[in-house]
Formats: sequence, C-alpha cells, structure tokens
Amino acid sequence: MNFYITRAKPEDRDAVLNLSKHFSEDYLEYTVDRWIEQEPGGLYLAWSNNLLTGCCSLYFPSSSEAWLQGMRVHPDYQGRGLAYKLNRYLIEQAKARGAETARLLTARDNHRALRVAKKLGFTASGGRREIIFRKPLHHVIALEPDQISPPRLCKPSEVKQALLYLNANPSGYNAQGLLFGPGYSYRRLRADSLEEAVKNDRVYLFGERNRIEGIMVVLPEISEGHLIIAYLNAPLENLPSIRNLFAAWFKAGYQQYTLNLLPEQHRVLMPVLKQLFGNYNYEQWLLMEKDLSGEH
Repeated sequence: MNFYITRAKPEDRDAVLNLSKHFSEDYLEYTVDRWIEQEPGGLYLAWSNNLLTGCCSLYFPSSSEAWLQGMRVHPDYQGRGLAYKLNRYLIEQAKARGAETARLLTARDNHRALRVAKKLGFTASGGRREIIFRKPLHHVIALEPDQISPPRLCKPSEVKQALLYLNANPSGYNAQGLLFGPGYSYRRLRADSLEEAVKNDRVYLFGERNRIEGIMVVLPEISEGHLIIAYLNAPLENLPSIRNLFAAWFKAGYQQYTLNLLPEQHRVLMPVLKQLFGNYNYEQWLLMEKDLSGEH
C-alpha cells in the first residue's frame, strides 16, 4: 500500500477526529491538540490518496526516552502493514533525536499490536500494568473533615526520604522505576523528576510527620480537567482518606481521573477502591520497551 507520512498541523484536527470516530470510547479527542503542539515529537499522520489512514504520537518524557502512543489505523486499511511502517518511522525519528529507549503500551489481548511491537524489536520488559482509564469523579463523596486526615504534601526536605521509600518498597521495586504520566506515558523516575513533582505540589505522603507509610503522585492536566494518579501505594486503612482530596479536586473543576496500578497492588486495593469509586472496569496492558542505544 502506498502512503506518505506528515507531521500533523492544527488544520488536520478534524481529519484526526474523524478517524477517531471509528474506535469506541476513544480518548483521542482529549489529547489531539496537545499531541499536535508538543515539542519535540508531535502527532504523525499516514495518508493514502488524501485520506487519513492512520496516526501515532511521538512524545519524549525526557531527552533519552521516547514514547509511542495513540496508534490508530482506519478499519479499512488494517492488516496492510501500515502500523508497522508508521511505528518504524517514529522509531527512526526518536533515534535521530538521541533517545536511548523507546516504549509503548498495548492491551494484553491486542494480539495484532503485540505482533507488530515484537516485529519491531519491543519486549515486555516493563511488565503488566492495570489502568482505569478516564472515569468520572462526580460520584466521589467527601468524608467529614474530622474523620480521616488526607495525606499531606511532601516537603522538599523529604524528597530523599521519599525516593528511598519508593526504591525499597516492593511495589516501587516492581514498577521498575517507571512513573506513569501525561500522555499515558512511562518515564524513568529519577531524583530530579521527583523533586519537580514535589515543587509543583503533586506528591502526597501517608503517615505521620517524618514517617512515610505510603505515597501518591498526582499529575493534574488542567486544560483537560483530567487527574492522573501516576503512583499510589498506601495502607488499606488510610486509603479512604484520599476521598477528601478527590472531592476537592472535583470542586476545582476536574471531571475525570485515570489510575495506574500494578496487578499485585490492584488485587490488594480493589475492595477499598470499589468503596471509593463504586464499580469500575479496568484494562490490563503490557508495557513494551526497545533499546535504541546500540542502533544510532
């Protein structure tokens, strides 16, 4: 199949949204503007006879990490190698910018996408993840203020202690040092990125002062009214205290949340999460990774 690839411009927005209509409960409408504008990287489009046949976003969580996300192929053009060629093109773009690692996330039961990823040299080195995608916050009810104190903001002086807790905690270890974030991407968690999150009031600690019993990292996307819970690890008895925070964020204008968990965390937290959020569906995904360092 003959097609050509362009980087998306603002005037391509309607074509991208028309492509998105072929996929149920697609989140592309929430992210298309940010993907078009993001630098470096961007949203790349595959065209055939002036018809948009596919798209995929290239994002750089850091200078050494590339993230491939939002692959869409028009149903009439699936099975023709377009996804492979578009992904390969983005990998070449990532290598040209000096990225040492490329990652992507795919549903465990998306066998076609898994075949393409493996053909491109990706392996499931990031392991399994369980993600609750874009659920409404409106039903979250605040507790009475004097019942359970919500987790406290992490202070800059506690960053080193928080990093040690993450590295020593089994859940943090199993996360392989990767933090979920904007664009549904994973980036390597380093001291500087944790310091940045603390500076922006995005890291909360469970436990009394000078004692860490759990951590929650929240990354709010104000423009989209979307709250990303990038990391959550808390004692079961303390977990209901986050409801006060969620109710406050809802009042501040956040309409939806996405929660990222490891499977073993989810099994433990699920009963309390259902009390907090009601019944919900979650999706099981594989975090795939490709080493680019030897390919430059």
